[in-house]
Amino acid sequence: MRKMYQSRKAQEKESKTDEWFSSLQYLNANINDLTISNSFLDSASEFGVVNDATINALEWKPDKPSDFTIKGNSKYITESLGWYMDAPISVKDKDGKTVTATENFAHIDNGEPEPMLCIGMTWIRKVQGILDLTKNQFRMKLHGKTYTIPTYSKAPVAKDPPKEEQN
Repeated sequence: MRKMYQSRKAQEKESKTDEWFSSLQYLNANINDLTISNSFLDSASEFGVVNDATINALEWKPDKPSDFTIKGNSKYITESLGWYMDAPISVKDKDGKTVTATENFAHIDNGEPEPMLCIGMTWIRKVQGILDLTKNQFRMKLHGKTYTIPTYSKAPVAKDPPKEEQN
């Protein structure tokens, strides 16, 4: 019912955001000993991103400064706060074997209190990854071996429309 009151342009924009969100595949990942339950593979992002909560938990200092802003797959624009080079990402395959590959990450402050890790296309290409949304799995190849990593999707969280739209 809410979409009925939105302009066509607003509906198209929301549809693209919903489409992007539904394409994300979540997985359990670790950086060092930090388990990050909000880890996801984003084939629409070129590079990886970690949030402020992740950096604070790891107590890392940036390897390189940043001087650019990031326009993500949402309506928000954020500044990159630094780069972290060759950060180890560990995931477990369906048999419980831990696989680790490094990635460079931009640090952002998205205001979320929980650690977040966005794994972008640079890492996905590096591990020759293939997302299979129908089977909820990510196949990757590293050092000549193929691993199948279980993934899952999250349903979009519906937000109440502003009061003026409800009337």
